[in-house]
Amino acid sequence: MSKGEYVKFIGITSKDRTPLFSNNKKFIYLLELTNNLDFIATSILGGGLDKMLLISGENEKEKTQFYLKDDIIYIVYGKFPDKKGKWLLEQMAKHYSDIVGGANVDELGKLEKYNIEKKFLSISKFILEEYLKMQEVFSDQDIPYVEDKLRVDYLGLSSKSIGVISLLLGDELNIDSPGVFDSVEEETEMKESMLTAKIEAIAANTLGNTGAVPRWIAVKLGFQNYRFLTFKEYKNDYFLSMLSEGNLEKLDSVEQELDKYISHVTDNPFSGNLRPFNQLKISLKDFLNEKRVFN
Repeated sequence: MSKGEYVKFIGITSKDRTPLFSNNKKFIYLLELTNNLDFIATSILGGGLDKMLLISGENEKEKTQFYLKDDIIYIVYGKFPDKKGKWLLEQMAKHYSDIVGGANVDELGKLEKYNIEKKFLSISKFILEEYLKMQEVFSDQDIPYVEDKLRVDYLGLSSKSIGVISLLLGDELNIDSPGVFDSVEEETEMKESMLTAKIEAIAANTLGNTGAVPRWIAVKLGFQNYRFLTFKEYKNDYFLSMLSEGNLEKLDSVEQELDKYISHVTDNPFSGNLRPFNQLKISLKDFLNEKRVFN
C-alpha cells in the first residue's frame, strides 16, 4: 500500500436501510449516513451516490466511496485513489452476492444474517489482503472528468444550520414542490427552502457523526459525468453550500469568484438580521445569472 494510504472501514447496507455488514463498529454510523446521502442523491441530485470527501479539524482529508448493485450499497472509507476504491467495492459486491445467492437481504432472519456476516467477514479479510498484493496494478491517478467546466445550479449560505441565503439557478435540478402556488417566484422560494433544509440536515448529520465537515459529495449522472454537493467553511460558523455539475477541479476558482461577494458578510456572527443577506442574494443572483458556467 502506498505511503499515507489506508482503509479504515468497509460496510454494506441495503437501499431500504437494512445494515448488512460492518468490519469496524467504530464507523458503523456510516451505514445510516450512506442511506441518507443516497436518498439525497436519487431524489434531488438525479444520480447515483459515488464519493464523499471529509475534512477533519486537523485538515485531514479522507474519502468514502460507494457502489450500488442490486439495491445493495457497498462502502469503503479511508484514504486511497478512486481506482483502488472501485476495485475493492466491486470485489465486495461480487463475493457478497455469491453468499446471499439472490435472497432478499431486507427479509433475512437473525441467524441467516449472522451466518452471512460471518462468511463475508473472512472474505473481506481475503479481499483486503489481495488489495495489498496488487498495488502495482493500479495507477494513483484518479478518474478524469469529461467536462472542462462547472455549472452552478444552487447556492446556499448558512450559519449554525440556519439558512440565510438560498438561491436556485436554472431548472436542471428535479425538485418536486408540494402545493399550489400563485407565482413562479413563490414556487422557487419553496424549492429553495426545501433544498436548504435537506442540505443543512446532511451537513449537520455528517459533522455530528464523523466530526468532519464534508468538502464534497459526488453523484454520478453518467459516464464520468458528475453532480456535486460542496461545502466551504467561512469564519464565524458560516458555510457556503453549492450544487454544481461538471468538473470538480474548477471548484476552487468558482469559490474564489464568490468570495468577493460573500467574505464581507461573514465578518460578524449571524445576529438574526437578514437584511445584508437579502441584499447579497440579489447581487449573487445577478452575477450568477450572467455567469453560471465557469471554465
